Amino acid sequence: MLKKIKQKFTLKKILKELGMLLILVIIFFLIQGWMKRNMVEGDAPNFERQLLDGSTVKLSDYRGKVLILHFWADWCPYCKFEESSISSLLESEQVITVAFQSGNNEAVQKFLLKQEISQWPTIVDNTSELSSKYGVSSVPATYFIDSNGVVRFRTRGITSSWGLRIRLWLTELLY
Repeated sequence: MLKKIKQKFTLKKILKELGMLLILVIIFFLIQGWMKRNMVEGDAPNFERQLLDGSTVKLSDYRGKVLILHFWADWCPYCKFEESSISSLLESEQVITVAFQSGNNEAVQKFLLKQEISQWPTIVDNTSELSSKYGVSSVPATYFIDSNGVVRFRTRGITSSWGLRIRLWLTELLY
């Protein structure tokens, strides 16, 4: 019996499996890098925009605080999946959301009410001016900006609540 177990787990088989795992990890990181290729790195572009509630928001208002800048769209199914994660972050963190190519203020407000997320501080970016500044061409896209206004993490595509919280925690801890 022991001989069969040894035959099953030979060094050659273990190395082959580890090699396959390494290849998958490399492919994953290459895809992630390709997806983020145009997204802003380093100093976050400053902006001054009006939120849906009529107040003005500037990136510089968040100096000394970590900010999550989340780009989404009403037509994006992945963005809808992330809504609960973003809403839970809003309870204790600084978050600004940006409605990407989702219509005018009235259309975005109607969508937020329908989705029961009207508490989101939202910039309507129907001209894609802010999105272009940040290199956002698809959504969801999320930036983690440290207390000095530097982009520390950025994601494009769907991510879990845990993924968002880990990046936030690392931003707070390391920067």
